[in-house]
Amino acid sequence: MSVMVTSIPLDSPTVSVLIVGFFFAVLQVWWIRSLLLRNAARQKAQPLSSQQFRKDLERIFKNEF
Repeated sequence: MSVMVTSIPLDSPTVSVLIVGFFFAVLQVWWIRSLLLRNAARQKAQPLSSQQFRKDLERIFKNEF
């Protein structure tokens, strides 16, 4: 049985390749997203520089008093 969609025959091997390709694409998107999220979390975990700490401290005291 062969179904034609946009002049591509969708026989069994073609469908199998398309399904495997789709799952690999989803896996790559998931992997890249997890890497980006992990790197963003690492960036947030870095200590502040002394200048940034001083600015944040001044901002806090301005809001408190």
